[in-house]
Amino acid sequence: MDKQLKNTKSAGSMILLMLFLFLLSFQSAWSAEDEAEILIFSLSPEKVEEQQGILKIQISTFSPIQQVTVKGKPRNFPKGASLVWLKIPYMLKPGINVFEVYVKTTLGEAKKIIRTIYETPELLKQAKLGDSFQLITILSGVTKDNIDKVEDNSSKSKAFSTSILFVPSYRFDLFDDSSIFLRGVLMGDQHHNGEYESKKILFKQASIEWEERESWAGVLTLSLGTNEAGTREIPETSTPRDSLSKKYKRATRDNVYTLKAKQELGEGTTWNWQIDRKKKLVEGSNDDSGKSTALTAGYVTPIFGVKTTFGGTLEDTNLNGAYKDTEAKKAKLKVDYSIPPISLGIQYDFSQTEDKVADPSLDGKTKNRNQVYTLSLNYPAAAWCIFGLTQKQERQSSNIVGKTYTLNSTQLQVILIY
Repeated sequence: MDKQLKNTKSAGSMILLMLFLFLLSFQSAWSAEDEAEILIFSLSPEKVEEQQGILKIQISTFSPIQQVTVKGKPRNFPKGASLVWLKIPYMLKPGINVFEVYVKTTLGEAKKIIRTIYETPELLKQAKLGDSFQLITILSGVTKDNIDKVEDNSSKSKAFSTSILFVPSYRFDLFDDSSIFLRGVLMGDQHHNGEYESKKILFKQASIEWEERESWAGVLTLSLGTNEAGTREIPETSTPRDSLSKKYKRATRDNVYTLKAKQELGEGTTWNWQIDRKKKLVEGSNDDSGKSTALTAGYVTPIFGVKTTFGGTLEDTNLNGAYKDTEAKKAKLKVDYSIPPISLGIQYDFSQTEDKVADPSLDGKTKNRNQVYTLSLNYPAAAWCIFGLTQKQERQSSNIVGKTYTLNSTQLQVILIY
């Protein structure tokens, strides 16, 4: 008997639940139909540059309108109308302004939020410059099929490594058209094959930049920076250690002075140039230490609607060693094509480095030619998260035995922007 009573109660509860769900779905459908028969449009632009103006609203219904309010205030309209135009005078505050429109008809009611953005010069400047603090984190994994860069007729070694890169920056605005940036870079990698642990690198960089956005050369930037690179040492010795981790020996330390400019020439077209002066210090090798000067120029323009980048660099290196001075010429061609939401990039880089003075122990001047073919694919999963896949082939030819090689690599990246 108790079991029968229990089953009866369960059946009754099930029926009540089904009835409740039916009424809920019916009410939702009725509400959706109510809103569907009431259409509310803004006929004014979403973004304005004047603080005072008029918001134009159109209301269209299938049944006579009984009540209209904007921001809770009743509005006048022709009695029994089903098509109404409203003109609402406003005085905006900087940024986003919200107007809630409520409409009631003989069949139902509806609400709509209309946003009007008052873009003051300060807001436009802030939107263009972004937040004062920014942190970019790049996580990557790369596979290389010739990590030792041996010649094609030699036995090649394949290796996999991961790395993490932090790029923080902070901006101090001095005037409307100039700012000071404090920037940093911290990078470390991990080789997942113990044989190549000595190839691990720890890199740090700090710089201060002054940026003038309305100069004779467009956006003009002067930068002073220093960087340090350390390499993993096994076993550890008494050589100078890296400033961040004693497991690494200090490999190089550079001071870099940069002057660069970027100028907008038209829609999608820019011209840029950059001069770098570097003082190089190679730990334990005075011959490889010295100075270098590089001049880089670039031109970006849409060709047949496709973003195309041309670039070139001339670099002059003067080191302390008698036969260490070199001249380098570099060129770059890149094409970026967007297939929303994916961006596809194809790039070709060429460089040639040649000794200025021939080493008597060698047969003539050393000359290396390097070509890199790159195919990249980027997918922005969110405004703050970008996935990237890069396939690269590097080919080097040289008149020095053992310096000619081919290297293929595949890299997967995740870029996080805060």
